[in-house]
Amino acid sequence: MFRPLLAAARATARSVPPAAAPSRRVGLQALRRPLSSTSRRTVEYRRFDNRNRSSGQANSSENVMNYVRRRVGGDRGMVIYGVLIGGAVIYYVAHLERVPVTKRLRFMDCSRAQEEEIGQATFSETMAQFQGKLLPPDHPVTRRVRDIAKRIVERNNLGMVKEGHNLSSIEDVLSAWLGGGMESADNISATQEGNENAEWEVYVVDDPKTMNAFVIPGGKIFVFTGILQVSANDSGLATVMGHEISHVVARHGAERMSYMKVLFGVSFILETLGLDLPNSRTSETEADEIGLRLMAKACYDPSEAPKVWERMSEMGGGGGSIDILSTHPANRKRIKAEKELPMANDIVAANCGSVVDNKAGFDQASGNWSRYG
Repeated sequence: MFRPLLAAARATARSVPPAAAPSRRVGLQALRRPLSSTSRRTVEYRRFDNRNRSSGQANSSENVMNYVRRRVGGDRGMVIYGVLIGGAVIYYVAHLERVPVTKRLRFMDCSRAQEEEIGQATFSETMAQFQGKLLPPDHPVTRRVRDIAKRIVERNNLGMVKEGHNLSSIEDVLSAWLGGGMESADNISATQEGNENAEWEVYVVDDPKTMNAFVIPGGKIFVFTGILQVSANDSGLATVMGHEISHVVARHGAERMSYMKVLFGVSFILETLGLDLPNSRTSETEADEIGLRLMAKACYDPSEAPKVWERMSEMGGGGGSIDILSTHPANRKRIKAEKELPMANDIVAANCGSVVDNKAGFDQASGNWSRYG
């Protein structure tokens, strides 16, 4: 019974061809085949908000606003920050004023009481540091420096220069000097009540190695004997003193304090990035112009101004310490600016008359400052 079935099975087995062994070529192709057989897709950047780039700048602005909104804490934060920024802008605009003479618009947030306090502290520190080196009030050098200061101050109606030193309290002097402001941009004069009676004092520090001069708010003028050789003559020293007096007249120190109050906390970073330096250069250029006017109205020769800065620049490589150059760069741009101020000669011609004609002989008789170096 089973024989027919066995015979059929054998016949079927013989009819099936033997399995062919896989060739080496087929095996290599299989190895080369990628792990994924999915077809490649073109890589395309998709924005996180699923918007295409065709919307352009409108979408960019909206994205910035969305980012800002998230950073400040939503719509409520936007309102709070908006109010604060708006208030700051109003406060800033309300404290804008113009500088005398140059009419430059600036932010001024330092009161005269604060300026008085700073002046008191600075004067006390300066006296403690140099009191042992001060020349007597009746010393020939002190008297000559005081005469120059007197001409500059009184010819420009800035007050009066005291004949001696006041080594006691300076509160009364500061109160008198800071009693009013200089509002006029055309006339360099302290016409407001209090300033016409302001008192200035001259202190000469006997330090031939220090080429410096400065004026403290409150009318305290300090001149180091080292600057006399650079000045060379009275007009040269009047250039330096006029520049330093201009810083006080224009309240550049108070202006700097005002900006520092606004920039408190980030002032160091901003100074490093150059915010402070341009402002400092502006103040120096402004003091150059105002100082030139002051010395010209006092009948000193304006042509000496460029020569003084040139001498400072040349002597900067010597052994002396020119402290004034640390904040008063005597570069070509500054020298050129001094030479391009013909208005100084017009001021001399309008105010001095015969004084200029007789001044050359007086300077020759009194001698120059080189022997004090």
